[in-house]
Amino acid sequence: MTRFCALLCALLGSSPLLADSYRNCGEDWNAAQPSRIVALNQHAADIVLALGAGAALVGVAYLDDTDAAQRQAEYFGVPVIARQYPASEVLYAQGPDLVIGGFATAFGDGVTSRSGLARNGVGSYLLESACNGHSLDYFEHVRRDLLTLGKLLHQQQKARQLSEAMDADLANARAMAGARRPLSVFYLDSEVKGLDSEGGRGFVTPLLAAVGARNVLAEINQYRVTVSSETLLASDPDVILLADAQWSPASRKRYLLSHDPVLSQLRAVRENRLIDIPFTHLLPTVNSGRVALELARQLEALDKKK
Repeated sequence: MTRFCALLCALLGSSPLLADSYRNCGEDWNAAQPSRIVALNQHAADIVLALGAGAALVGVAYLDDTDAAQRQAEYFGVPVIARQYPASEVLYAQGPDLVIGGFATAFGDGVTSRSGLARNGVGSYLLESACNGHSLDYFEHVRRDLLTLGKLLHQQQKARQLSEAMDADLANARAMAGARRPLSVFYLDSEVKGLDSEGGRGFVTPLLAAVGARNVLAEINQYRVTVSSETLLASDPDVILLADAQWSPASRKRYLLSHDPVLSQLRAVRENRLIDIPFTHLLPTVNSGRVALELARQLEALDKKK
């Protein structure tokens, strides 16, 4: 028996049997009422914290936002166990009974796959927006996450309140947009390997639609899209949305836009019609209603400057 297998057996020897049944990613899963949760992405941790179950959160990994990444040791009091995804030894050392991922990549192969975790008595949950073959109704995915996790964490009332608050914020964001001409927006996810953005299958498209704006790449039926500087110049969007991520800070994107001989000609760059937004705010999460409302306010302010 390897050292890791021995450690795994010791850690899981007293784990409770998987009990409560729930539906996730189109499949039935089981988990005991969790008391030791590990969140493998920042936005997965956020939903646990928002549901008031932070006391059960024993570890978080892969902080994406620039500000969040400055917390080297703790994320709102929760230990950061890995800069990216933790090794299997590190994950199991936390003694988790539920592991939550925000992206499908959170669950690897073998003992860290969802089936591997289940075989070792550990429940798992993948946010619905990351499930294979998911629909494009991203706000409904958030409602489903809240409903399911609220039940698992015995926080049903809080889950309902969060869902209703999101819908109220979305309604206010739509009302703020009113009959205003939809602003055209280009979303710059990363500049590391080109101008990476999202097409019509990404969350940014419905997020912008919810605030009376239009993703300039919405007609492209893809999730990830990389465009050339010349293509972006031809579309000349009203506004550019900049993801502020640890691996691609908004400040670096601003430098590129203002110094590139082609990109600096964009009207949005010349007129400083740029909006920085934390990366996780551009994912379907428990915060999406508040994000939409704040984005609607910023777009309205820019529209009034015209």
